[in-house]
Amino acid sequence: MLYHSKFQKLKFVRFHEYAVDVLPADGSKAKGIEALINHLQIPMKNVYAFGDALNDLEMMTFVENSVAMGNAIDEVKQVAKYVTTPVDEDGILKGLELVGIL
Repeated sequence: MLYHSKFQKLKFVRFHEYAVDVLPADGSKAKGIEALINHLQIPMKNVYAFGDALNDLEMMTFVENSVAMGNAIDEVKQVAKYVTTPVDEDGILKGLELVGIL
């Protein structure tokens, strides 16, 4: 794709047919979570992430407790430790119950 070669300091992660996340080349949701974990000294066993799209794959494989939404794409469901109901069917609430937080 033209923009990949033109903007080499950026990373483009498609999450929808018509949309992409634009990040620093060395950035990601996983990197942000890692920085927060290190800053707050949170044990990895206490880190949870919810996701549903391609832009969540790296994050889902980084954390120990990954939860795919029921409406997630198959690639996300395959790497997630848990799968909850779709977001519009109280997926976050049911996911938090599923992992024992609530």
